[in-house]
Amino acid sequence: MNRGTGGYTIVEVAVVVVVVSILASIAFVGGGRFLNLTKDQEQRADVSELSLRLERYYKYKNVSSIGHEYPSCADFIKGFSSIVGGDSLKKEMIKCSRSDWAGGNNGELLYEAANIDDGDCTKPTSGPITDVAAATCVKYNIIYKEFSTGSEKRVNSIWRD
Repeated sequence: MNRGTGGYTIVEVAVVVVVVSILASIAFVGGGRFLNLTKDQEQRADVSELSLRLERYYKYKNVSSIGHEYPSCADFIKGFSSIVGGDSLKKEMIKCSRSDWAGGNNGELLYEAANIDDGDCTKPTSGPITDVAAATCVKYNIIYKEFSTGSEKRVNSIWRD
């Protein structure tokens, strides 16, 4: 500081501006990474809770003519509030097909239910079920994308064949 004029020199001001800029850039870069890690933790908690609710549904709520079953995706969306309850997870975040899921870039979850042959287990909209084994959902996958790494993660049902 120049004591005669009472102000700061241009070098001192430049040093302060550089230091503040460096600190701001570190906070900005680190803040984005922290935000993604927080989103990942929230999404893992949602997936874990959803998986727990589906296992409870399998064990206690739904028994078909050949035994316990998971809901098909259409049945899951239709009975979402009774299966999931009043959690933070929203029905709009569940997708039934990869084309609707669009890679999970917005935090969506892909729910895939399958029959014993890994085929679609959607029940007919009208009339009797002719192939009970094909229409019974015996396993599921919940697929989501991590925000921090961009990698696809999969959670499988407990009661797999």
